[in-house]
Amino acid sequence: MDGRDSVLQHNRKKKTVMNNGNKIKAALFLTVICTILMLIEGAIEIADPAWWEAWEDYHFLELFITLGLLAAIGFLSVEFRAMRKATDTLEEKLRNASGSFNRLLEAHYDSWELTPSEREVARLVLKGCSNAEIAEIRNAATGTIKAQTHAIYSKSGLSGKNQLMGFLLEELTDGHSLN
Repeated sequence: MDGRDSVLQHNRKKKTVMNNGNKIKAALFLTVICTILMLIEGAIEIADPAWWEAWEDYHFLELFITLGLLAAIGFLSVEFRAMRKATDTLEEKLRNASGSFNRLLEAHYDSWELTPSEREVARLVLKGCSNAEIAEIRNAATGTIKAQTHAIYSKSGLSGKNQLMGFLLEELTDGHSLN
């Protein structure tokens, strides 16, 4: 998977979240429409004097349904706002974490004195790309990529892809700070 696939996958996930939000908006909208129709129908019936004279159980049921719809609108509104706030909070945390991870990577790349090409190759390695995939993405020979990955591991003091990934994961999970 190259960088473009990763971005496309992220966008698909984001669209799924947006679609779920749209479904909740649609449910809320339909509930509001049904409630308005029930209120209009109830107002028309209440305006008719015959309704008051012939009070029957179904009128109580209609009133109960209308009150239930109004309550549902309130509950859905509160939940939708809470979901939107939680989504915004998670997106902000993700942006912060992504920025922190990028700063962590750049700090290590600087300390290892990686060239710009080696930095790009290292990012693709961290994304899980094979040497052949990296070569294809970068329009380079596989031998060139092998030489660059060897240089990355040599400069970092790590023995390979697994150690590189493990090292950076350990840095993140142990809470090491760059400050």
